[in-house]
Amino acid sequence: MKRKRMLLQTKFKSRDEATRYQIAKNLIKRKVLSGEVGHNQQLQPEMDICRDTNLSRTTVRKAIADLVEEGLLVRYRGRGTFVNIRRTPSQKKLLALLVCQHTNVNGAYDLLIRGAQESAGRLGYQLLLANSYNEIDTGMEQAMRLNELRVAGTLVVPLQSASPDQTTASVIRTLRQADQQVVLVDDLSSDPAISSVSSQNREAMYELTKHLIDIGHRRIAFLTSVQTEAVVEREEGFRQAMQDHNLPLPPEYFLEVAGRSPSRQGIQEIDVFMAMREPPEAIICLHDLIALNAMARCRERGWRVPEDVAIVGFDDLPQSATSSPRLTSVHQPLTETGARAVEILVQLLTDEDAQPRQERLPCQLAVRESCGRGLVRPS
Repeated sequence: MKRKRMLLQTKFKSRDEATRYQIAKNLIKRKVLSGEVGHNQQLQPEMDICRDTNLSRTTVRKAIADLVEEGLLVRYRGRGTFVNIRRTPSQKKLLALLVCQHTNVNGAYDLLIRGAQESAGRLGYQLLLANSYNEIDTGMEQAMRLNELRVAGTLVVPLQSASPDQTTASVIRTLRQADQQVVLVDDLSSDPAISSVSSQNREAMYELTKHLIDIGHRRIAFLTSVQTEAVVEREEGFRQAMQDHNLPLPPEYFLEVAGRSPSRQGIQEIDVFMAMREPPEAIICLHDLIALNAMARCRERGWRVPEDVAIVGFDDLPQSATSSPRLTSVHQPLTETGARAVEILVQLLTDEDAQPRQERLPCQLAVRESCGRGLVRPS
């Protein structure tokens, strides 16, 4: 009986030690993958980790030894332990695209993904897809997962949150701390150290607004969303065109549709416009999905497009050319944006002299029936 009790105690002690070791290993590993301790930076001394975790030095040392073996850490005698993320030849050919795509939504990012995949394959790289679902915590977890997979470089689509600059910057920092190259996609980087590829949003929205004005529209509303850099640029282009043509922009004509699923954006706003004493003659939507929802709501409420109200979008999605009426939009070079972003990323990975660059690709107006393209209203 005594021998059996001793065997059980030994078994439980061994299991407890294994649990403590796994806790230590996971803690240190998370510090590395989250970017808390970046590539080539020194890990805190073993005794400090022991004190912070209440674990023995033997346990902590074993955890560090395993992470050295896994290629995340390196030990230097007399200097300490440093983060040293090593990649195999196949991992050096591994890229990722981190999007913020809603479930079951066929939109702009599908075209972006297609261009990135085709470009990566052509250049001999594998492209992994990751999705933040536009959630900050999920975005950070996905960034850590890509670091754990030793991805060499990631294309990042900014999160659409209340503070997109801060949240996207946190994701980018996590990736860069793991010695990844990063390219921001569909947004102009405000950090000169970060490459980016985006569209000429401001100029394109100016031309779209000007077209509506040229064919006679005067009361023009705008449906916008959360303030990413691309959204801000489109708003600026719209406001500048209205200002240049001395047209008023009542506050009630400028509505934000953020906070709802893309399948619902634009519906409630049509109801708001229809209830106005003087509703708008034309509605510019931040992107095509909003515009398509708005047109569907107009049909439900008996508002004819474009006879009663003109509606236009931005992106020129495939479904915009087959809607009824066909949607006037701005053709955004999304496939080309994805492809170009991969090219820049590969250049950063393979050319030591490559410098960060910010590129803005031109857009093209796609005029169709929904704007009332033959209309000339009296001044």
